[in-house]
Amino acid sequence: MSWQAYVDNQLLGTGKISQAAIYGHNGSLWATSPGFSLSPEEIKTLVDAFDNAEKIQSNGIYANGVKYFALNHDEKNIHGKKGLDGVVAEKTAQAVIIGVYKEGTVAGQANKVVGDLGDYLRGLNY
Repeated sequence: MSWQAYVDNQLLGTGKISQAAIYGHNGSLWATSPGFSLSPEEIKTLVDAFDNAEKIQSNGIYANGVKYFALNHDEKNIHGKKGLDGVVAEKTAQAVIIGVYKEGTVAGQANKVVGDLGDYLRGLNY
């Protein structure tokens, strides 16, 4: 399956994620939904936050130019919220999966969708 198919089918296709992207740890874009991208600074900050979340705790999480309040984070997951919308990021061995959800989707549903793809890719050593 192509990286774009993961975004289209496993993330957007669930109806729980409205925008998504997969990036390499080096900031290279592997696949994205139309009109969604992270600036080089946004992806660098996000990747770095898996090891040290200080910057997102004080400045928030930026994705596609939108600022989200950093809620939870650890070495594999980052969750942010803006009103009823939110962002979920999942780190695998080689990639970072980013999913944005909108009002009407419960945060736990979005976390599960992104997390399941992360688990699958980790199982393939990606």
